[in-house]
Amino acid sequence: MTVGKRSTLEDEYFVREDAERIRQLHLEEMRRLKEHEREELRRLHHGHCSECGWLVVPEKLGEVAVFHCLNCGGAFLPRSSWEKLHKAAESHGLQAVIDSVLNWFRPVAYKP
Repeated sequence: MTVGKRSTLEDEYFVREDAERIRQLHLEEMRRLKEHEREELRRLHHGHCSECGWLVVPEKLGEVAVFHCLNCGGAFLPRSSWEKLHKAAESHGLQAVIDSVLNWFRPVAYKP
């Protein structure tokens, strides 16, 4: 028996360990890149309409904050406002809340 040689089982073990270490490093790098991309996109698009790209204007509708696009008329809610609307919908009825929000954004010239 030679003392200087490793067995094939040991070689396989170290190859698997190296492959797992490389895979973990790759996953960490991909996660870091995705976070960087997400932050870059957020910085680039923050305050812009997702439909047309124009700047959105923050407006207050009671206790709810809404971002309103003056170009296309889109309305966007932050998560906190969405949760407030859902709580109000549970107590007052969903249709009444939706109607009041839609009436607020309806153009002046619109006649149903």
